[in-house]
Amino acid sequence: MKPLLPTLLLAGSAALSTAWAQEPTPAEAPPVEEELPPITAGPSLVDFVEAPYPDAAAAARAEGTVRLLIALSVEGAVTRAEVLDEPVAEDGSSWGFGEAAAAAALQWRFTPARDTTGPIPVELEFAYDFVAPEPQPEAPPPPFTGPVQITGRLREMGTRRDLDGFPVIATDASGTTVQVQTDASGRFALGGLAAGPVTLSATFPGFSRIDKSLSAPDAGAEPLDQDLWLRNLSYAEDEIVGVYRIPTEDVTRRTISTDEIKRIPGTFGDPVRVVQNLPGAARAPLGTGLLVIRGANPEDSGIYIDGIRVPLIYHLGGYVSVINADLIDSIDYLPGMYGVEYGRSMGGVIDVKTKREYPEQTRVTWNTDVLDSGFLVEGTAGKNDGLGFAAAARRSYIDAFIPIFTGGTGFTIKPRWYDYQLKLDGVGMDNGRLSAFVFGFEDVLRVATPESFAQGTDQDTQGDIGTKYGTHRGMLRWERRLADDLTLDFVPSFGLDLIQFNLGSEFDVLQRQWLVELRTELDWEASEAVDVLAGLDFIGGTYDFAVEFPFDPTETFTNYDPLAEREPFTQAGDGWAWGPDLYLESDIRPLQDRDKLLLKPGVRFNMVNIVDQVEVYGLDPRFSGRARLVEGGTLKFGTGLYNQPPQPFESWRPGGDVDLGFERAWANELGWEQQLGNGLDADVALFYKFLDRQIVGNPDIEGIDSQFYVNEGIGRAYGVEMIIRQAPVGRFFGWISYTLSRSVRNDYPERDGADPAGLFGPFPTGQGWYAYDFDQTHILVAVAGYKLPKEWELSGKVQYVTGNPYTPYSGGVYDIDQDYYFGYSAGDYNSSRLPPFFAMDLRVDKMFVFKNWQLEVFLDLLNVVRGQNPEFTQDNYDYTESAYIRGLPFIPSPGFEAEFRF
Repeated sequence: MKPLLPTLLLAGSAALSTAWAQEPTPAEAPPVEEELPPITAGPSLVDFVEAPYPDAAAAARAEGTVRLLIALSVEGAVTRAEVLDEPVAEDGSSWGFGEAAAAAALQWRFTPARDTTGPIPVELEFAYDFVAPEPQPEAPPPPFTGPVQITGRLREMGTRRDLDGFPVIATDASGTTVQVQTDASGRFALGGLAAGPVTLSATFPGFSRIDKSLSAPDAGAEPLDQDLWLRNLSYAEDEIVGVYRIPTEDVTRRTISTDEIKRIPGTFGDPVRVVQNLPGAARAPLGTGLLVIRGANPEDSGIYIDGIRVPLIYHLGGYVSVINADLIDSIDYLPGMYGVEYGRSMGGVIDVKTKREYPEQTRVTWNTDVLDSGFLVEGTAGKNDGLGFAAAARRSYIDAFIPIFTGGTGFTIKPRWYDYQLKLDGVGMDNGRLSAFVFGFEDVLRVATPESFAQGTDQDTQGDIGTKYGTHRGMLRWERRLADDLTLDFVPSFGLDLIQFNLGSEFDVLQRQWLVELRTELDWEASEAVDVLAGLDFIGGTYDFAVEFPFDPTETFTNYDPLAEREPFTQAGDGWAWGPDLYLESDIRPLQDRDKLLLKPGVRFNMVNIVDQVEVYGLDPRFSGRARLVEGGTLKFGTGLYNQPPQPFESWRPGGDVDLGFERAWANELGWEQQLGNGLDADVALFYKFLDRQIVGNPDIEGIDSQFYVNEGIGRAYGVEMIIRQAPVGRFFGWISYTLSRSVRNDYPERDGADPAGLFGPFPTGQGWYAYDFDQTHILVAVAGYKLPKEWELSGKVQYVTGNPYTPYSGGVYDIDQDYYFGYSAGDYNSSRLPPFFAMDLRVDKMFVFKNWQLEVFLDLLNVVRGQNPEFTQDNYDYTESAYIRGLPFIPSPGFEAEFRF
């Protein structure tokens, strides 16, 4: 008989990562609907008792798999073993497999699963394979007592990890069998064998079997040393899934595990791009990666890395994020109704958390695809491996390939990017935890045309185009328990943001910001029912900018004279700004069953002072809650205000004293989450958001000294989000998400202007309500993946999205002085829609495991099937005709990732 444990599956939906009789590794990410405390150790099998093979089944050589649901206590003891499914005979009678497996399981013992609070109970679904036993000798031979003849070491292929407690069996030509177990270093020693041919065997649940033929020396001779390598049946992350139910603090928090992330086609294995396949996220055009969440502007959503806000999360084109995928522990996607610890935003939040657990062996990965190449080194060092470290870097090379295709045409397009990360983490500190993290990225795009190419009639807008932007951050994190009921989290950071754009030699825009950020939190466990969190979210620093134009852009709005000679325009400024936001919130669990009801009131005080320009204050009261009304079913609800300060370019003018306030959103949400069992979950959420005090262009602008923007706009965004998801607890994973939504704006509700199209001024003051630029009524995404035998994996994605609105043009007015046509609209702003977007992507992965390393190769097939998929319209020179500009064509994207351990 050969009992196999190929996978442990969830009876609920939290994610662990381990393999039987291995050192546990932490979970990569919690389940979609819940935020769970990080699991620091998964259960490991300590005592395994083999189930007896039922006599009737053995006589008939019947085989099959029994599925058990087993419950582990906080001590790791099996407290319950329930038979979920078992093979039966042709007449429907039981072979007795289930009874035998359940009885054996009650005798097993595990090391307990642990999170940051200590040991925790888990429920696990366990697959036990009964394989017809081979004939056994009548009685096992006694263990050897003579000198050692064979020594060796048992390791796991691909990781070089020593396998502790694994059986090694030697059988000589006479049939004598000797069995021993490996020690903590994977070493074994055998003797008592006849000299000559010997078969050395090793196997264990969850691993393939190995049989090695060799020649045993005579007793007393120099022992033969023979290493053995066992192949794990699965090297994928998050294979084992456990559950313990703790209500999440946010109304809707969706987290996708690393195992799913790397298998979703079209994302290049990048965790952050997966967000665009979840409910509430609109499709960004041409893969730009713009974050349009629940009908909000892209700049309205907040991006955080380890609690520190950053301006951008994607490199050029939106294909990959600015953090190495192998360094990311989890991505929290909060489409709305998040707590007061997040502020300065009206849209959603993406919170990227980097790894906090490190392998004992040094792990090196190298990945390459059609866009870039990068590496990661991680491990532990120092006394008792008390220092965790990780270093990563990446560089694109698409700029080197494009000239091959453009040849000698003179056209040059050179996009390039790089990013880097370095993290040191004091994981072995006795009283607290101190970590340091440095990261950054830079993107550059250069576009040049040959001198013979006509770019237009305006000489001032001709020349090469260049853009450059980058972010660099250095941060510390100090975590310490000050008392049994009081915890401190202190995170200061310092960094630089840079944006530059130029066109030819006449246009140049440069902006820099040196930033200091500080996030500090005190978490007080006032009682079993009440937890209080107080925090400071400070941001401050200096800024400077310089603008050079060949003409005064404000004249376009005021006294524009087409016959006048253009005068160069320059503008520069600098200053400093700061904003110390304070927040206070409480988790209240008033019922005896603490997990049944969670009430979460909170308030955030907002302040922004851009010295000599803008000083504004705001208050964000928020209230949310979760109530478990039925087993596996949770009602979620929330309401609150979200204030957002003006963007930097909106809050400055030469004379200072800009009269702008916070933009504001009143958000509401009502939803239901249901656990359907075996890793299957459903989530439905209704949302409504009213926007006011939105910043729009000032229709009364009179010149460069005027204020360019005013708080006059309003808006609405509402809809329903649905997702049903199968977690990757077996061979299959996937989800179907659907969003039905509407997002509209009214820029000037208090003005009754008779200029709805903006023909007699720069702003259409009489437009009224209109569809937002990224208003997408229907967003449907289906993702599925399946693990095939021999480490093959196949996954696919289907996406259908309503087309974006656009403004139709019916003709143009010719300006003889400028030799240019000005288009005029045939309808209201955004009164037409592009055709819908439809695409299907596929991905194939294959894992190769060698003794000392692993190699995963993949092929992403983007747009295998696609619709018309226009991204925008292109009008001809006089606006009498237009055509659709289609999106990306079919793109095959091969790549690989190699992993080494030392």
